[in-house]
Amino acid sequence: MKLSNWDYWTHKLFAVLVCLLITGHGDGAAARVITIEQANIVAETSSKIVKLDAQSLPFRWDLHFPSESGRVRYTIYLPPRPSGSSTEPYALYIPKIGNQVQVFLNGVMLDGSGVIGNPRKDTTKAPYWRTFPVALLSTDQPSILVFETSVQALRWGGLSEIFYGPESELHDRYKWAMWWQNDSYLMIISAFSVMGVIAWVLWLRQGDGIYGLFALSAGWGAVSTLCQLLEMPWLIWPMQGIAWSVALAWHVVFMARFTLEVIGRREHWVKLTLLALTLSIGIAYILAEPVYWTIVFGFLCLPIVVVLICTGLVVDQHRSRGARLLFVVSLIVAIVALRDFFVLQLTDSGMSEFSFLPHALLLYVLVMGWIVVTRYMRQHRQYHELNLTLEKRITAREDAVISSFEIISRQEAEKAKLLERQRIMSDIHDGVGGQLVGLVNMIKRGGSDPSLFDQKQIAEHAQMAIDELRVAIDSMQSVDGDLATVLATLRYRLAPRLEASDIDLIWRVEALPVLQDLTPQKVLQIQRILLEAFANILKHSKAHNATLSARYYPDGRFIRITLVDDGIGFEPEELETQGHGLRNMRFRANAIEAEIAFERESPRGCKLTLTLPVTA
Repeated sequence: MKLSNWDYWTHKLFAVLVCLLITGHGDGAAARVITIEQANIVAETSSKIVKLDAQSLPFRWDLHFPSESGRVRYTIYLPPRPSGSSTEPYALYIPKIGNQVQVFLNGVMLDGSGVIGNPRKDTTKAPYWRTFPVALLSTDQPSILVFETSVQALRWGGLSEIFYGPESELHDRYKWAMWWQNDSYLMIISAFSVMGVIAWVLWLRQGDGIYGLFALSAGWGAVSTLCQLLEMPWLIWPMQGIAWSVALAWHVVFMARFTLEVIGRREHWVKLTLLALTLSIGIAYILAEPVYWTIVFGFLCLPIVVVLICTGLVVDQHRSRGARLLFVVSLIVAIVALRDFFVLQLTDSGMSEFSFLPHALLLYVLVMGWIVVTRYMRQHRQYHELNLTLEKRITAREDAVISSFEIISRQEAEKAKLLERQRIMSDIHDGVGGQLVGLVNMIKRGGSDPSLFDQKQIAEHAQMAIDELRVAIDSMQSVDGDLATVLATLRYRLAPRLEASDIDLIWRVEALPVLQDLTPQKVLQIQRILLEAFANILKHSKAHNATLSARYYPDGRFIRITLVDDGIGFEPEELETQGHGLRNMRFRANAIEAEIAFERESPRGCKLTLTLPVTA
């Protein structure tokens, strides 16, 4: 009698909730949906054929034919369709049917969900839904609805009550059931997976056993929930059932161990419980007796009850917020676990219900989140107190550090000024100074022997001295890593000389990246290399055109600058006896870690290539 009352009130409670959430139709609409609660059944096992006329639904195979697999035909007579009724499609909504099914209406197959007798598919994992045209229904006599099913032992096969009516009036009910049995399970899997990964990472970093236990429980919880969701399982039955049962058992036991660890009780029965439950599950499947399977699920409720008792004792002793939270969660899980045990395992009505235990165990994800947040806040307070303690020590040293920094800054500024002064002096000495010395020597030679006085050569030396001075000045300007600006400045400086020599400069500088290491020294070396190259073109090449190109190669992370002329070129052996100009260009390229190459162009002219690395 107690079992019947529990079953009765459980069904009433969930029926009220479902009606409140999914119905919004009037009385006329509800009357068009028919609930079918009887069927003529022909059940066939390996040893017998049983006929059950007007059998009440739900019908659960394992309770009527324990430890046997077989086939079942359910025959249902639908009332005639009223003539002149709407042409809206009709639908069948069945909370649970399986394990494999074929549906016929007046001899026409509506659906074949899985091959009859092939355990690769299990239609009990989700609510069954099928629409069909209203024209298939007879108007002058009852329509015959037939379900051909195959059932595997211990797989919860059978048939629940059937809801039949217009598609529009059944679809909301079906969507609500799909949310509970499919979408909510996906949410549970995601929540266990995400929080399990977080707990696993925390366990790796901190070594706290609480995080490790939750990570194990969450992982097995995600696996067991996924097994309840898959219509096409990975393993063939009964191996899939064993995998799901072991995952559920380990999920519950590790979650119980996690809860006891949180409240400070270190019990040592976990390994023994895991071993006992795993062996019991294997034996129950081997014997294929529902009674053994029911006993195993009863044992699975014991860790949940033990946790409830332990958390209740802790609440009575300490009355802490964490203990109260764990007690409430443990109480909810225990109630739901007992509900699932009595409703799903002991009665035919289990065919119309599904397990709420995964939803209840999901509350432990909130517990884990609460633990992470509270521990973070506690550590934050400790760090804040530590910061206050260290702040005084830091303040005491700040003045000394600031004064030392000011002294060092002044020294560094003086050092930087000295280095910059030395660099400018060196640049002027090497560039402008060299040109002026050469100019003075030429003037002296011309003074002693007027025939040696070459005004053109003197003008070139003077112009080179001016160019060197301008280049030195340009290199001191800030370019913010813009190599294109450096090249454009050089072009501007050389334009009058090139124009005077009747040489056209073709400019092909593409978009270049910003160079973080483009220092004034590097700018000066690049300008001097190109200035020397242009000087060679002006003095020796007899060229009419010169082309300056610059392009960035992102794959190799370098910038390539090329200068090509159409002059008389050079012979390869001339490079072996290179003068001071070419040696200086190679020296300057090495100084900035660049590569330089000289090539003879065909049919005439020469080509200089300067490759600059681009650092990240």
